[in-house]
This record gives sequence, structure tokens and C-alpha cells, in this order.
Amino acid sequence: MTDPYGQPYGPPAPFGQPAYGGPPPPGADINAIPDYKGWAIGSIFLFLIVGIFALMKSNEVGTYKLQGNYSMALEASKATKTLCLIATIVGGLSCLAIIAVFVVVIIAATAVCAGAYC
Repeated sequence: MTDPYGQPYGPPAPFGQPAYGGPPPPGADINAIPDYKGWAIGSIFLFLIVGIFALMKSNEVGTYKLQGNYSMALEASKATKTLCLIATIVGGLSCLAIIAVFVVVIIAATAVCAGAYC
């Protein structure tokens, strides 16, 4: 049935838009996509700024999983893993550099202060 202007009544035949990114591949389980939330929380202590973004991306993975959006959940999971890896590497190298500077300062202080006048 059409209205006087030639437009059909009601929503189009498929009743809405198809899901973004299409359906998941056959045999894929959306709940098997990791969100790396623990790693993201741990990376906050290593490199704060990148750790916060990793935690935000990890929350997006959960949101997309609840929506049933397989492709976006997988993409957000990969981005979370990348951010966590960057934060861990930079934070770990920073901790090693701080320890190395501390050791050098201690060695320099003991070398200068070797006499009886320290």
C-alpha cells in the first residue's frame, strides 16, 4: 500500500540496517575475543598515558561484544594489545634506565667518598 505521494508505508523490507562489518566468520565465537583488561590495568603503572588509552580500548571490546559486533570487537582487541605492548616496553625500559642511573650515582658517590673525611 502506498500513500498519495507514492511512498510505501512502514519500514523497508529487511526492517533496519544490516550489522556493521557483516556477520562473524563461521565457527567464530565472539566471547573468545580477549579484552586484555588485566594487562591494561597493569600498564597504567608502567606508562600512565598509554595505559589509560589501553584501558579505554579494553572497555570498548566489552561494549562491542555485548552489541554482537564481531569485527569491531576484534579490531578493538588488537588495538588494546598493541597499546598494552607499547606501554609495557616503554615502562620497562624506563624502569631499567632509572635503576641504571641510581646504580651509577651510588658508585660515583662511593668512589668520591672513599677517604676518612666522608
